[in-house]
Amino acid sequence: MLESIRLSLKRRVVQCLSLGIIGEWSFYGIFRCPFAVPYIGCGNCPVIQCPGRSLWMWSWIFIAALTLVFGRAFCGWICPGGLVQDLLAPFAFFKEKVSDLMERLLSPGKYLLLFSSLWVFFVMANPRWAIPIRTGDFFGAVGLTFEHANLWWLTRTVAILAALSLGLLIPHFWCRFLCPTGAAQDLFRKIALFRFAMTPSCTDCNHCKKVCALETRPGEANCTQCGDCKSVCPHNAIVIRPLLESKKGGEEIQV
Repeated sequence: MLESIRLSLKRRVVQCLSLGIIGEWSFYGIFRCPFAVPYIGCGNCPVIQCPGRSLWMWSWIFIAALTLVFGRAFCGWICPGGLVQDLLAPFAFFKEKVSDLMERLLSPGKYLLLFSSLWVFFVMANPRWAIPIRTGDFFGAVGLTFEHANLWWLTRTVAILAALSLGLLIPHFWCRFLCPTGAAQDLFRKIALFRFAMTPSCTDCNHCKKVCALETRPGEANCTQCGDCKSVCPHNAIVIRPLLESKKGGEEIQV
């Protein structure tokens, strides 16, 4: 139990530090970014106050590198959206109520959104759907952005806010079923150099799934490497598995 508390505390500290670094950019991306797909190509953004103009390239390089090393750890340890979903999860109405069938039906949503985002960015050249508001106080500029945006931008923004709010119904709804960044990371989770995984000692008791905010198991889809499940396994069957050792048939690392 003490191990779990320490790990959870470390994760919250990292999340808060991350919020201080990229939280403002996250807010800009939803409420003031004039482009169809936010957070990409921010160097050319006309909204000069947005911190993403200097952060975006290094942030994506960092996310890519982190994914190859620790899988979807960005979602569980750094992403401001993940922190918001973490805070909403204890109040969700339908905890452990999502059936396997519903999970299978909803899970392709994030991959569809990933494909759509890439299509809009590369094929449609990421069009502007709102007039960029360059000056003025922040919330006043947000109001002007909504006032002068077209229907596509309004639809996109309201849909994102609605999807995030659905975390009050189903824990981590956005992260599990709609996040395109999470979908991209999930595609590479099996080749990450290090990741939480289950050993043959696992008895499928699903204690890990019950404590997981995303209602998954170590190494499976939507696992964000948070480590919350490590200390609850009654058989000590959750370990960090190095990719190279796994391929060689070596022993997993106990942590």
